[in-house]
Order: sequence, then C-alpha cells, then structure tokens
Amino acid sequence: MDDELTALQARICKVLSHPKRLQIIYVLRAGERSVGELAEELQLSYANLSQHLRVLLEAGLVEARHQGRFSYYRLSTPQVAEACDLVRQALRERLTQLGELAHANSKKS
Repeated sequence: MDDELTALQARICKVLSHPKRLQIIYVLRAGERSVGELAEELQLSYANLSQHLRVLLEAGLVEARHQGRFSYYRLSTPQVAEACDLVRQALRERLTQLGELAHANSKKS
C-alpha cells in the first residue's frame, strides 16, 4: 500500500512540476473558471491551456463541468493548493536561510 501511495505521490509531483500547471492550480483555488477565463488570466493559448488541463484532469487534480459549449474547471480538492503552499513556504524559508548565510559570509570577507 505504501509503495502504491508513494508512486501516486511521485506522479502528482511530476504533474505539478510545470510552472503553468502550478499557476492553473493557484487560479482555480479562488473557484471554478471557464477555459476562456483561464486562458485570459494566464495568457495562454486555448491549445496550450487544454493540454495542461488534460494532464491535471487525468491526474485527478482538477474536475471539469460542461455546460453547453463551455467547459468549467475547479480543483478536485482544496488540499491540492494547500500542498503547493507548503512547498512554497519551505522554499521561501530555505531562500531566507541561504540569504542570511550569504550575508554573514560577506561580512566576514
């Protein structure tokens, strides 16, 4: 069970390794958006956006709703964005530590 869960986690991390997909996650955290709204907000072509949405959908990170000729996307669970926030927080803390270390080393020189 743990091996399967680890494999799924690795797959999700791979899906989230593209900056545009992360941007889509952050936009969708505010709520459901149409493809047109996402394309405009992220300044992506429909073709490029559709590719990224398909990857996110296949990974189960987003859900789609179709109404007439329009498609709307939302996060499948808010924990997706929260997990991305935790990684960002860890990165900010690490960058702060490295900056403080660089600053301290420059004073010694």
